[in-house]
Amino acid sequence: MTTENFYNRFDSAKKYTKALFRSSQHLQAAELNEMQEYANHAIKEMGDALFKSGDVISGCTCVIDSSTGAVTVEAGKIYLNGLVRDVHEGNLEIPTNVSVKIGVYFKERVITELEDSTLRDPATGTRNFQEVGAVRTQYTTSWAYLADGAVADSTLGEFYTIYNVENGVLVQKALAPQLDSVNTALARYDDESNGSYVVKGMNVTCISADSEEQIFSINEGKAHVNGYEVGFDQSVRSVFQNDCDIQEVESDPYIFEPDALGNMTIHLNYTPLAEVRTVDITAEKRVNLTHGSYSGALDPIPSTSVLEIMQIKQGNTIYVKGTDYKLTAGQVDWSLSGSEPAPGSSYEIIYRHQTQVTPTNITDTSFDISGAVDGTMVLVTYSWKMPRYDIITIDAEGIVRRIKGLAHPWTPVIPKAPNGQLILAQVYQNWTANTKPKVTNNAIRVVQMADIESMKNMIMDLYYLIAQEQLKNDANASDPSTKKGIFQNPESQDLNI
Repeated sequence: MTTENFYNRFDSAKKYTKALFRSSQHLQAAELNEMQEYANHAIKEMGDALFKSGDVISGCTCVIDSSTGAVTVEAGKIYLNGLVRDVHEGNLEIPTNVSVKIGVYFKERVITELEDSTLRDPATGTRNFQEVGAVRTQYTTSWAYLADGAVADSTLGEFYTIYNVENGVLVQKALAPQLDSVNTALARYDDESNGSYVVKGMNVTCISADSEEQIFSINEGKAHVNGYEVGFDQSVRSVFQNDCDIQEVESDPYIFEPDALGNMTIHLNYTPLAEVRTVDITAEKRVNLTHGSYSGALDPIPSTSVLEIMQIKQGNTIYVKGTDYKLTAGQVDWSLSGSEPAPGSSYEIIYRHQTQVTPTNITDTSFDISGAVDGTMVLVTYSWKMPRYDIITIDAEGIVRRIKGLAHPWTPVIPKAPNGQLILAQVYQNWTANTKPKVTNNAIRVVQMADIESMKNMIMDLYYLIAQEQLKNDANASDPSTKKGIFQNPESQDLNI
């Protein structure tokens, strides 16, 4: 309060419950203000024991067009800040691809006679007529929404969440009025007795998956999470990023075995492929070199990473490796004592060197290369997408989440649901292109009474069959002749028919 001459000494810590007015003593304006605070505080303490701020008392039905995001909320009454408040009708337009909280901003302000002239003294014929008196506090409410991650605007007041919306679908809540303390007690009992479970529906399917995102659908249904009822009255789409775990493979070796056209398809050891970094092959070249201007000169070979000189020939003369020449730092070294071409003359050289090639026809599991020497090693450096188990969960607010597991080349680890979340499905991510992840609906589901009755009947049938088998075995053991068509003398091993 910033109004002049306004005093309010109410302090709940002092445990005062009421003001006792004494005769012959002046009445203080501060005492009247304190009396109101005593009453409001008592009402709020009682109200908070039954409700929580944001509970709908009546009306306020929310209708959402999931295709456009248009929202209409009818007028009604909501428990806010210790009292039941009137809320007018609201119209919003929300995003339909994220989690959204629909609620109201609540704000209080002081109204004086300058804004409302009716607050002046209306008693005609008195000395105080049209004089100023007490000011008033007025509350205002306005419908608004907060998208996932957004922060409430404090200048508009305090934001209270009324409804949760998941990708354009309203999350069901308990029917109004919500007796919060009663609901809490029931939720605690349900959670301690049964845990979290699906009542009906809530099956998860993968609609589509590409290199950017995966889209899952949770069909309509109802569940109890931590004892609180949540559900959807229509299917909900949940979009998650395609964030696969990548592992690098350095210099994975393969032997080049070309087909008749000199091409080879390399089937990778680890798939699906994410990216090919480099493909190193051993290639063979035949070129002509010009010998240096003096005997014993070193002639540079026009390639890098030379591995081996296969042959040097000039006319009909074939020079001998290790006698006439040797390979030194990527050059033909003629410093040996053997023969060599005449300075300035040209000769033919065949050599092998390591080089990189660009693969073609790349798929999730293979690619094609050419140009390598038959039988030589091909070293491939690439990255691949490791398999992973994820789980789809829902919490007591109706928020659907994907919990990532621990990726591993052979034994990926299935994650556990965090406290306060119910597992709806398990997702096996193999990341193969044009293939949806495998979804297994493994939610804990409530067992209906009809199913329990059916199980009881099956158990009784099982007991009946076991009893029959025991009778047959007893009869065979005690009197073999009662077995039709065949019997055996217990004192002999001969079979009688």
